[in-house]
Amino acid sequence: MKGFIGKLGLACVLATPLAAQDAPFGTSQDIEYADKLWAEMQEQGLVGEDAILALPYEGREPHGLMLETFYSTAQIADHTGTLVVKRNYGPEGVTGDEVLSDPAAHLGSVTVMYQRAPGYDDETGNWFYAKYLPDGTLDRNPKDMALAGLVGKGADAGCIACHQGAAPDYLFTTDAKLPGMQ
Repeated sequence: MKGFIGKLGLACVLATPLAAQDAPFGTSQDIEYADKLWAEMQEQGLVGEDAILALPYEGREPHGLMLETFYSTAQIADHTGTLVVKRNYGPEGVTGDEVLSDPAAHLGSVTVMYQRAPGYDDETGNWFYAKYLPDGTLDRNPKDMALAGLVGKGADAGCIACHQGAAPDYLFTTDAKLPGMQ
């Protein structure tokens, strides 16, 4: 299993606000796609009021200090791809028992990786990234850009900037070939 070590962990910690850039993300097409992805996650019970629960584990920034991670596949339009959903809980000091007792009170965000069809962005493994607030709206960076799409591509910080340290699959949590994975 891959873990956060040395520079990779530090890169992820530093990846919270995006570096100023002409970002290849946050377009109207990215927002529309992210909306479809959220609807699919609701359908699967991965987000929303009746979301399934898992045993939270200790996390680190830029995600939550307690996390739940789910691996699935999702069909968006005519493509079925790997879906990784991470629920990010806080604040500092929150325990797994507190999260299990009242997940809605502690959920800070939901971060997602979805592997789109080949040709979306082969250079980055065709991963589409999104960061949602608990109500399903997309989080935004300081430049008011929606965090959906190729977040952090070509930047010093952001999803891709961090996850490229886990190439070729871009996943820190497992080396397994997940269902739907290219």
